[in-house]
Amino acid sequence: MASSATSDTVGSSRQVIYLRADINRIINQRRWRYLALPFCASLYAIFSYRLDRAGFEAFGERWRYLRFPLVPIFFLCQTISSADIHYHAEIGGGSAILHPALGVVISGFVVAGEHLTLTGGNCLGGQPHHRHTGALSIGGWVVLGANATVLAPAILGDRVVVGAGAVVLCDVPDAATAVGVPARVVRPPAADEQGR
Repeated sequence: MASSATSDTVGSSRQVIYLRADINRIINQRRWRYLALPFCASLYAIFSYRLDRAGFEAFGERWRYLRFPLVPIFFLCQTISSADIHYHAEIGGGSAILHPALGVVISGFVVAGEHLTLTGGNCLGGQPHHRHTGALSIGGWVVLGANATVLAPAILGDRVVVGAGAVVLCDVPDAATAVGVPARVVRPPAADEQGR
């Protein structure tokens, strides 16, 4: 039982570290941006998700019931940011939503690496028969263009770029670019990048 409590604390504190990385990405070495943080809609989305995820990592499935007193805060943050990120989703630190007013939806079975960039209007979800954690796996340093959609089952490698309006239904290798409906890889990774 003690080991479970220790791992829960580590998971919750990991979300604080991730939130710090998210804020540093928003600030982007421009100190004056600290003054603008209260007006940054994407911060409300990310803060709400990190708080919700920390509770889930601390309390497990009981969080479904324990989160009830915080639902008004989550609702307010969702309303301000136009982003709905499920607390079951696993998203690495340093993530950014560039234009959250376009709307962002991330389902609970998404696993994403660090420095995920969503430009707005993005949907990360799945088809009804592929609804389990990890059904949609996204690597690190991935950029999704405006209104890009990724539906499970799919695995996006590291450093992938998904073009605006694309609908990804299949796997995309590392360092590739995918565009179109349905998306296809138009720039495969270079030979020297495949070996990394």
